[in-house]
Amino acid sequence: MVCFMQPPQDRSVQDGLLLILPSRENLDNHTDVKNVLVEMGTYFQVQDDFVDFFGDPEVIGKVGTDIEDFKCSWLVVKALERANEEQKKLLYENYGKTDPACVAKVKELYQTLDIQGAFAEYESKSYEKITKQIEGHPSKAVQAVLKSFLAKIYKREK
Repeated sequence: MVCFMQPPQDRSVQDGLLLILPSRENLDNHTDVKNVLVEMGTYFQVQDDFVDFFGDPEVIGKVGTDIEDFKCSWLVVKALERANEEQKKLLYENYGKTDPACVAKVKELYQTLDIQGAFAEYESKSYEKITKQIEGHPSKAVQAVLKSFLAKIYKREK
């Protein structure tokens, strides 16, 4: 399995910067803010992968199909990191298959490997890291906007 994670779109990062920086500023002069927004984008994508699997379909409005679609989600990458050789074999044999029995085996493996616990740890560390980056910015106005962005995505359920 080959996985490619797409970084957050540069355009969305630029749009975020434009919202909080004075007009006519050169965006290249604000790498600290750009880095915070990229970190938030990465956290958002990991969270999206988590919600696709663990989210309540009634809340998120869909039934997640990342397993069946052979998506390179954070969950499968984390599972491969945590799995022993036998568990990796089970993943390789069942991941990306639409057969409900195969999907059930992958879901059971995610539970066994405590992927939910791994996400909780990732989320906590990401929040702390992003918050520290934000609080390191000299502008209180920029901090306020970045904190409002983070508040919108932290612990979201859909």
